[in-house]
Amino acid sequence: MSDKILVVDDNAFNLKLLSDILQKAGYVASTTQDGSQVIKIVNESPPDIILLDLIMPNIDGFEICKLLKDNYQTKDIPIIMITGRTDSESIKKALELGVFDYIKKPIEEIEVIARVQSTLRFKEQLEQLKEMSLKDGLTGLYNHYFLIELFEKELTRHERTGQGMGFIMVDIDFFKKVNDTYGHQTGDFVLKKLSNLLTKSVRQGDVVGRYGGEEFGIVFANSSKEDAIRACERIRKRVENYVFNVSETDIRITVSLGVCYKEPNTTMTCQEMIQYADKALYTAKRNGRNQFVVADI
Repeated sequence: MSDKILVVDDNAFNLKLLSDILQKAGYVASTTQDGSQVIKIVNESPPDIILLDLIMPNIDGFEICKLLKDNYQTKDIPIIMITGRTDSESIKKALELGVFDYIKKPIEEIEVIARVQSTLRFKEQLEQLKEMSLKDGLTGLYNHYFLIELFEKELTRHERTGQGMGFIMVDIDFFKKVNDTYGHQTGDFVLKKLSNLLTKSVRQGDVVGRYGGEEFGIVFANSSKEDAIRACERIRKRVENYVFNVSETDIRITVSLGVCYKEPNTTMTCQEMIQYADKALYTAKRNGRNQFVVADI
């Protein structure tokens, strides 16, 4: 798939020149002469890079750059400033605002392609590092920190839109026994396989993360209480019936689950929902394990 590049310039000649250069090099180029529309365009169809003219009427490149960098959804999109101003103060201001690079006018094809290629390499490396920082190294699920961050963002969105949502805490029953009997490598294998089972047992928009140790958290978005209950039972059954085969040894495990469901008209914090789900989980364990309990709120 070709990289997408948005070109923003109030000069029609420059727009066509840059668009032709980029398309000739195999990129997908879109353009706009209206700087005030950049945020809307980027939110609707995020580009891989933005080529942004510095001097434009109504709103200049500095202002647009600040708006993009202040927005959580667009802050990581690399910006290459297009400018005839190469004085130190202008370049310094652009870099301080978060501009990655700049292309000087008059525009030269070789320079445009070289800077775009350099920016794309940087973007790819940055995304790899970001992915590593967000994911748990063993299971590939979101790590504890990012699970909570996504949970908080989802909770804020649901309260704004007036929708219900749930948080499910999952814990492997007697996991220490698995490690003690079969060794920690087998225990790691079980954790990885269970992570796959959990991911396949929820919907695409739901968030699964490793909460810590043998505990997992699931942010169950846009759901009814009945949806959350069905998800818990689906997970419980799939794990109970799954055979973890390690070196010709069949291992079976069960899980206990605690769920906190927030009704649309209820106000709760992320930590409160986690506490309720955790309390329900330990009730499930006290009641015999291999079951789920819905928190009484």
